[in-house]
Amino acid sequence: MRKFLIIAGFLFFGSSLYGASKLDIGADYRFRGVQINNPSFTSETPIGSGKTIEEKYYSQRAKVYLKGKLDPGIEIGAVLQSLGVVGSTAPLRNRYPKEDFSPFIENAYLQANEFNDLPISFTIGRQAYAWGTGLLLSDDDLGFDGIRLELGPFWGFRTHFFGAKAKERITEGDSDLYLSGISYQWGIHKFQFGYLMEEDKSGASYSNITATTPVTADNISRQFFDIQLKGDLEKGAFYRAEYVMQKGTVKIPTKELTLSGSALTFEGGFDFIHPRYKRMILAFVFMQGSGDSSSTDAEDEKFNPSFGHKFDGLERSGHGEFFAANPYSFFNEDKVVVPIKVGEKIVNTRSYSSLFSGIRMFGFRGAIHPYKSFMAGLEYYIFTAMQKSEIGVGAPSITEKSLGRELVIKSSYTYDEKITLGIRWGKFFPSSILNDVGSSRLMFEATGRF
Repeated sequence: MRKFLIIAGFLFFGSSLYGASKLDIGADYRFRGVQINNPSFTSETPIGSGKTIEEKYYSQRAKVYLKGKLDPGIEIGAVLQSLGVVGSTAPLRNRYPKEDFSPFIENAYLQANEFNDLPISFTIGRQAYAWGTGLLLSDDDLGFDGIRLELGPFWGFRTHFFGAKAKERITEGDSDLYLSGISYQWGIHKFQFGYLMEEDKSGASYSNITATTPVTADNISRQFFDIQLKGDLEKGAFYRAEYVMQKGTVKIPTKELTLSGSALTFEGGFDFIHPRYKRMILAFVFMQGSGDSSSTDAEDEKFNPSFGHKFDGLERSGHGEFFAANPYSFFNEDKVVVPIKVGEKIVNTRSYSSLFSGIRMFGFRGAIHPYKSFMAGLEYYIFTAMQKSEIGVGAPSITEKSLGRELVIKSSYTYDEKITLGIRWGKFFPSSILNDVGSSRLMFEATGRF
């Protein structure tokens, strides 16, 4: 019944746009076959059993887009999304309102452009939004309930304002985010500066490297100062760089903690035409996010935005097909159990978050396009933790910060610019502190756009 009401409401919304001067309707469908070996990073689950875990499933996602443009400069739009695991009604990630392929409203918004013929845009409602690269802020196909105002360009400068309600508890505390920014295009270079504030009074759980048992926080306040630079230079050279500084406080029942930290990302390389391989891309990739130090009980130095880009549908997204890391987290980080050994004997186990914090990554990616519709690529990444806890270490196996390496091989083919077939395989080679077996993810994907 609920599914019928959502679809009926969506159709009614579409019929109400019948008088629009322009009506756009679109849809896309994506099917994935996923096989993940050893998703919890532990060579034996439970430890000592001699058994490993393997996940195999098919996921699917469908979207229907509806957009009506009214004169003058008024736009009303909506997106209906369904996703889930084929043959299952159980949620896989617990991220979306529905993960059983029942439809839910991803976006529903009203947008007004060019007030009085001025370059001003105003959007209100549930909308897609990402700030720059998405490192700090991305809706990840969930939509933000908020208001957006964009002004410009005025003399080459464009200003951005965005506010969203992440969680509303009516009579109690809620969770909000606010962003203001400015961007400027200078020839082949683009500059962005942004300020993001997260204010969470909803009673969210909080933990750090010295107190890993989550407690309920009265208030978590984070502020981020973000600088982004990118440019496309001569002869196919390009660069992308971003630096973020974090400040804030956390109020828990017994005390108040100071938040600090930073993150840095960089990618530079060449996107050029090769005589034999046609289009070719070669790039060096670097990222790091500060980690919490176990020597400072009153300060948490881990860079940890709440709404950064992490997922693409039901699958984790990031550097590495399996590890899928960003500067502050990676795939299944909360499920990692680190065995502490004396010699070959396991004497204890600890959660990953109680031993390590923050991530640094060096990597390389390359791709060739010998035909316009075909791509083949290779990637390689090295991952290291930024901080290591000294609490209860004392064992030879917990003396390093290296987490592992990953090799990624991928390929895709696009037919008629509407149907894309792709396959990606990532093999993660862990350091000895995680396990001695390794993990991998193999994914086949078919996408159609209409």
